[in-house]
Amino acid sequence: MFGERPITEVPDVVGLSATDAGEIVRKAGLIPKGPGDTAAPTNGVITDQRPIGTAGAERGGVVYLWAGPGRSADSAPSPLIEVGDLDPV
Repeated sequence: MFGERPITEVPDVVGLSATDAGEIVRKAGLIPKGPGDTAAPTNGVITDQRPIGTAGAERGGVVYLWAGPGRSADSAPSPLIEVGDLDPV
């Protein structure tokens, strides 16, 4: 039909860093924004998104992202450090 935009799949970015999530959403042809039409989050980890991942959305549509503090699931864990002598129980 006239004027319809193609449908694209919304990427699931929950658990990713805010910067990576924004980039992935843009590459899918969508526009990342924060809640209330604020700027897309740039710090922290994405904790929620609307529409949800794998939903269909018109190319050029908005994906709202909520971010919380923390590291993304794909970041390397801190190395374990051995501390002192522990007596076995």
